[in-house]
Amino acid sequence: MFIEERKEKILNFVERNTSVTVRELCDIFQVSEVTIRKDLKELGNEGLLIRTHGGAVKLKETAFEQNQTDKGKERIQEKHRIAKLAYQEIHDSETIILDAGTTTQELAKIIKKGEKKLTVITNALNIANELLESSNVEVIVAGGYLRKNILSCVGAFTEDIFGNLIADRVFLGINNISVEYGLTTPNMQECKVKQTMLQAARKKYLLVDSSKFKTNSLYRICWFKDFNMIITDDGIDKSYAARIYEKGGNITIS
Repeated sequence: MFIEERKEKILNFVERNTSVTVRELCDIFQVSEVTIRKDLKELGNEGLLIRTHGGAVKLKETAFEQNQTDKGKERIQEKHRIAKLAYQEIHDSETIILDAGTTTQELAKIIKKGEKKLTVITNALNIANELLESSNVEVIVAGGYLRKNILSCVGAFTEDIFGNLIADRVFLGINNISVEYGLTTPNMQECKVKQTMLQAARKKYLLVDSSKFKTNSLYRICWFKDFNMIITDDGIDKSYAARIYEKGGNITIS
């Protein structure tokens, strides 16, 4: 097992059980205490869990991946306002990439009701289904390994598709975002697909509600300066937004 894969499994275990001991992790992964303590120290230094004398406990600030159903019930009005502002950036006859996520799904709902003729490329089954009956939209699904809990396709097939495309705009969703670590996600495959999406588009947008700020996860995707616009809601702490601006992030409040 690769080191990063073991770290991801450790974080998932801590999330499910709130706490864990070094001995438990040694038994699970069949590695030495020295190895586990090193893993926990590195995860603690990255702000992903809290180290204790004999193990680690869950960090309340750390956001882990929820399933699509749970995410879809949260902050609906904020996500709609973010998506509405994002839609204004899109021009008729463009090709756009929509990342997996509930905020990008809100954008898909607006696109479906709108009159702009578009080509939409997505790795998300819920977004493809949202646009299924839209006569103005051509849909390209970037298939691959299906992550059933969030309805997204990942892996080499998905990356190859995006790696051979040139789109006008990409609208990315995100699990976690912080001044210290930029954009992060708990899944390595999601990280790679998002990075490939960003490389495929001329203009890049991040759609992120304010609850995702000040949280970190395991895999870094990119930094704020990589986006033309970061669209969020007015719940973001103004001083924190200023710090992101100082780091190169162009924040727009919906």
